[in-house]
Amino acid sequence: MAGNLHDLTICHCNIQGGLTSLSKSTEITQLIRNHCIDVLSLNETNLGEDVDSSTINIPSSFDLIRKDREGSSRGGCALIINRNLAYKVVEIGTDIENIEAIWIKIKSSNIYICGFYRSNNYCHIDNFIDYINVCMRKLRGKKVMFIGDVNVDQNNISDIRYKKLDIALRTYNLVQTVQGITRYNRHGNKFTATTIDVVFTNFYADFKSCHVLDERIGDHQAVKCTIDFSVQRAPKYKKVTIRNHSLNNIRIFKQYLQNQSEFLDNHICTDDDAESAASKLNSILNNLYNYFFPLKTISVHEK
Repeated sequence: MAGNLHDLTICHCNIQGGLTSLSKSTEITQLIRNHCIDVLSLNETNLGEDVDSSTINIPSSFDLIRKDREGSSRGGCALIINRNLAYKVVEIGTDIENIEAIWIKIKSSNIYICGFYRSNNYCHIDNFIDYINVCMRKLRGKKVMFIGDVNVDQNNISDIRYKKLDIALRTYNLVQTVQGITRYNRHGNKFTATTIDVVFTNFYADFKSCHVLDERIGDHQAVKCTIDFSVQRAPKYKKVTIRNHSLNNIRIFKQYLQNQSEFLDNHICTDDDAESAASKLNSILNNLYNYFFPLKTISVHEK
């Protein structure tokens, strides 16, 4: 079991929609595999209530928890979580408007993780700061991590939004741990490089690393954090049960049938009742199928 443990790994990326498309969901799956991710925070999931979570293509050993923007197919956030990770979803009640956030608690620990998305056109920075205040008061004494796109450049320290946010973070000893550029963008002939995808935490001493990855989905770079807390890895393979349709089994089955013409003539063809004959034939074939093609368990790659 010890060999199946690793450090808790949490990542984030603003994917700018397309979660229902095979190409983007494949990129997400590859990101999870490449970095052994336990919790992946996604922003701008752009899902509406008409999209069923079961139709979204994620690794089968992971759960998808969504927070869709009410009355819209824009915005929204989600967490994709390794099912081997003992966790529970936590509700932090608040009447603050236009907050897009999901909380989970890692069981057997004091770690609370919030995957959030703050859009300038949807959630005012003052509302978001009020939300931080409410959450941190309710989680006093807990290890807390906020991870998501805050849409405030952490390099532009003269921005009034940055200053307000910085005061709030300092109040609760929250540290912004992402140092690299997380978004490169072009507006006409102007290029921008900003750090708007962030990690705020009050237990940075437990972090082994936090850095910006080369991978990106859309025009946001992914962010990865590794925490000194052992959890069970997500499986690379899953066990499935199939029928053993080996060529050898097929050959033996054909040989057996070739020698059963007399038996079939005597037990099936002589029956004057068509339904009775069909029922007998179906029963015989089912028994033969179970005998010649037994069940077996194999390991296959996660999708």
